[in-house]
Amino acid sequence: MSHIAPAMPQKEALKTTAWRYSLTDRRDLRIDMMRGIALVMMVVAHTEVMSIFNIFTWERFGLTTGAEGFVILSGFMLGMLNRARLQKAVLLTISWGLYLRAWKIYRVNIIIILSILLLSYLPFINVFEVTHFTDRFSGTSWSLYPVTPQIKETWFNIVLYLQIGPHQTQILGLYICLLLLSPLFLWMLKQGRVYWLLAFSLLVYGLYQRWPVRVTAAEFEFAFPLLAWQFIFVLGMSCGWYKEELLSLARTPPGKITVAALVVVALLLGFVAQNHTNPFMPPALLMHVIPPADFNAFYHTWAAKNGLGPIRVLNDISLMVTVYLLLTWCWTPLYRLAGWFLIPLGQHSLYTFILHVYVVLAVSQFVSFDLWRQAWLVNTCVHAAALGVLWLMAKYNVAARWIPN
Repeated sequence: MSHIAPAMPQKEALKTTAWRYSLTDRRDLRIDMMRGIALVMMVVAHTEVMSIFNIFTWERFGLTTGAEGFVILSGFMLGMLNRARLQKAVLLTISWGLYLRAWKIYRVNIIIILSILLLSYLPFINVFEVTHFTDRFSGTSWSLYPVTPQIKETWFNIVLYLQIGPHQTQILGLYICLLLLSPLFLWMLKQGRVYWLLAFSLLVYGLYQRWPVRVTAAEFEFAFPLLAWQFIFVLGMSCGWYKEELLSLARTPPGKITVAALVVVALLLGFVAQNHTNPFMPPALLMHVIPPADFNAFYHTWAAKNGLGPIRVLNDISLMVTVYLLLTWCWTPLYRLAGWFLIPLGQHSLYTFILHVYVVLAVSQFVSFDLWRQAWLVNTCVHAAALGVLWLMAKYNVAARWIPN
């Protein structure tokens, strides 16, 4: 018995270790999986029917959305990858590559705008859901394309400056602007001026919170104001640049305390999110500990969605750290459960995002978008079908020759 007893903890330790993430190549699949989660959240949000997917994606685990995850992780990947590239190439070369990528995405954005415009002239296609933004609570809709005849010069300007287009792809305009600014961010990181970069970015963010202004005429500024959203992009890029240093720091006693504090913050804000006043969510699925008036005052003051309130930014950071830790410790079961689906989407994030507007358009031909109608089984099948189509296209690289990734 004395020889058998010590073997039990060792077996348990081996089992625990077997669950942990083991880096088999240079690509971090945990980041791909997180990007896949963000994409699922956005596709479900843009396919506006109420299903079981909404229960798990609609600000349920915190006051955060897939759009924030998309922006933060995009910045993270740019910082991580370009630090390695700058060991072999000069900043001018890297910058030229970023400008070419911005130009490519800009062209894609123009193509999306014009393709939807051309499809609107086909009498058998209903483009309402991609040419209008609808407040599902009140039923009020706003046209995102001109409703009166326009002269050629006006058409040229509103398309060129991205002043029209589907609301489902507005974030591409933000991403273009952030890519154009990225060489400056990378230069400051390369010079070791990360604190100056973060301080300036925070200052711009703070000024926007006090005096919200739009610095471009593009449509995306209504939902994703550049002066606010640049902050989480810079945070992501800085963390990606110093990924290895941050991972090492997290293993030190102060680092462990910081990580534990962020996990606690994520859990607390996750509790707060369960008291959401979302009118479309069945009341039985929500907590009612925080009075609705108090929650709404807190939410709109400190966790505003479009303006990125400071509590929302804190929630973004803490939740991402928590999810990353969870994927690190429980990688094997989570990978078997959902990795096969989420990772292909995450590895083809831009490709999937571009395609999803056409999937949303296709779905709207057969399903009336209505968040009040709680046909759970039918709507869950609708979301599953939309996500399944995107997964198949990403998995088998359909039209990948023409669609950037």
